[in-house]
Amino acid sequence: MLSTGMRAPNRQDRVRTVREFIAAGRLEEAEELLDGLVDTSDPDTLNARAALALARRRTEFAFDMLAEAATVYPEHAGLTANLGIAHGLLGRAEEAVICLERAAALAPRNEEIKLALAHALLSRGDVAEARAMTETVVRDEPGNARALLQLGAIEFALGRSSAAEAVLRRATEIAPDDPDTLRNLSVVMLQRSCLDEALSLAERAHLRAPLDIAGLLHLAYCRAATGLWQQAEAICKKLLAYIPAHVEAHEILARVTIAKGEADRGISQLTQFVRTRKSEPSATLALARVLQLVGRFDEAFELASHVLHTRPENEAAKSLQTTLELTLGHFPMPEPSVLAHVSQIVVPPTMGALEFIALARLLRRLPSPQDVHVVAQPRHQALLTNLAEQVILDEAGPTSSAMPLQSLLRVLPTDARNIADGIPYLRPEAELLTKWRDALAAFARPLVGIVWEGGAIGLSMEQVAAATPNSVTPVSLMSGAQRHHMKRWSRPVDAGVHIESPAEMIAAIANLDAVIGPDNFAIHIAGALGVPGVVFVPPGYPWYWAQADGKPLWYPSFEVVVQEGLGSWAGAINKGRRRLEALLRASTSD
Repeated sequence: MLSTGMRAPNRQDRVRTVREFIAAGRLEEAEELLDGLVDTSDPDTLNARAALALARRRTEFAFDMLAEAATVYPEHAGLTANLGIAHGLLGRAEEAVICLERAAALAPRNEEIKLALAHALLSRGDVAEARAMTETVVRDEPGNARALLQLGAIEFALGRSSAAEAVLRRATEIAPDDPDTLRNLSVVMLQRSCLDEALSLAERAHLRAPLDIAGLLHLAYCRAATGLWQQAEAICKKLLAYIPAHVEAHEILARVTIAKGEADRGISQLTQFVRTRKSEPSATLALARVLQLVGRFDEAFELASHVLHTRPENEAAKSLQTTLELTLGHFPMPEPSVLAHVSQIVVPPTMGALEFIALARLLRRLPSPQDVHVVAQPRHQALLTNLAEQVILDEAGPTSSAMPLQSLLRVLPTDARNIADGIPYLRPEAELLTKWRDALAAFARPLVGIVWEGGAIGLSMEQVAAATPNSVTPVSLMSGAQRHHMKRWSRPVDAGVHIESPAEMIAAIANLDAVIGPDNFAIHIAGALGVPGVVFVPPGYPWYWAQADGKPLWYPSFEVVVQEGLGSWAGAINKGRRRLEALLRASTSD
């Protein structure tokens, strides 16, 4: 018998419980509760039904329901917010932002709507605005694990891996078993070459959500990165047993097969899959990326161009085609007339450090580089202050005359003959240059900077050591956790322990005779300074190591050594050692 102080759940109680069930992934229970609600015209009930449809990925159905309901109830914040989310899932980023901005205005204290708006802004490319809004939610609700998760993802997208790690670790303290947080932290640790921890986090995420496709795909990546090829392959095959047309799983399986030394088999299997999906551009682009991975750039370019011919609006195809064009040593036709209307150059917040260093040379080729206004994130600004030609740092703002940095390739008369003009285009600070000259004076020359990387197919410290002649003094430029690998090799000078900024790195390298190692930040700094060196790259090397007649176009002071196959470094190491010895002899004779 019910107590007189208790009441039966009303419609609002049921709708609130439905929302809680959906948030917890308990979709069957949410649907059962909704089936008991007979009022089909109530906006809260309509919104709950649409939210359930979105959770079930019935996006078109949810959109149609929301479009009609939001028209009838335009002041309902929940309906407007979910309509924006549906727009976003359907690829309409602008409409998503418009709806979510209205929803946020209708419910200014609703933090979930603010997070959804921040996510939509991020999808539209407004990273700084998305970050600011997410930070606001974190300040208002420091215990909001979802907000911390989103902030961590944004920091990672901005290249701020240390900040991303710190934020995500806070999120795991609040929600230690949340699979999305664990997986995102694993992604960060993988990028930071903390491979064992990345794998452990991926395993934990999989344990908490064993049916999650994204979690399984990431686990396959982590197992491959640590050399567990058979286990990575097993995950891909398991996925393809119940989602046989999943493009990303096919692509990962091909990459794992190639990494195992079976390139022909990996490409053949993926090609067979693509032939069954001729009308699906994502499958064709997956094959193009795998061909790029093994250095078959011409074939990859042909596939990307085919997709772009049939789907001219496909942004992924445009990006891949441009990358492959540069890798092949081809440059776009210049459009100098466009430059007359440009007053501001914008460095995209998500641009990687290596790409930025390579492209920064274009700034000094502008008609009046000292008058150029450049909008950039702090991590990019740190390098801009060391350009040989000064630029004016500016704040982002609405302007129709702004141009992304990479677009300068198509407005300046740039080609294979002049892309290296102006090296060195970085300038060490005089005080730091003297500091490093004095610090290194006690060591015998030649001084050769060394860097390395981790992972099953990376170039280890031991392999770099094998490529470093005994006649030189190795100077380690490693400043992260991998510095500790030097416990296994006593020869190098540990310069990296004193390098805390790009300016320090520039000044240190400017005092060296050469640099050797895989493609990384220090290698690009050396190339931009005109310091000689040897870089080891995989068969599918990045566009900025494009070569003509065996010489790199972008960094001519370097020798590029391409490994014979993924993970197979023996021949490349011997060749790199000979190339470095020749460079040092040439610099001595000069």
